[in-house]
Amino acid sequence: MSVPPDVVALITHKKAQYCHSADSNQWEVFEKVFLPEATFIFVDAKDEVINVDRECNSFKVQQTIHLVGPGEFEQISPEEIKVTWSVIYHCGPRNSETEGHGTGGGHYHEVWKKRDGDWFMASMRMKRLYWRT
Repeated sequence: MSVPPDVVALITHKKAQYCHSADSNQWEVFEKVFLPEATFIFVDAKDEVINVDRECNSFKVQQTIHLVGPGEFEQISPEEIKVTWSVIYHCGPRNSETEGHGTGGGHYHEVWKKRDGDWFMASMRMKRLYWRT
């Protein structure tokens, strides 16, 4: 089932809000993007868990920048959409311009649900396929 263009635009905007808020540690923005009961899991290429948390602890000590590609949208029902995004990100410690920096990439696999006329992320699974320091 195809996803209406206005819904694609809204979810894409909210994904950008997630990236901006994670990169700038503005966790209060998450309320606009995620359902309160949303689940999060971050895994590596072998599906080994890296983190399970809404506010990844590494964001507190690192500076990040996320670059997200166009989403692949699939409407499951009138109230549920699955989206897969490619992502490349750069990260490093906040207090160093030369030490411990890395580049990663992979895919976000998300479920978005319609609630009270708006769309919110219900689950996020980020699979890191690439990591170099």
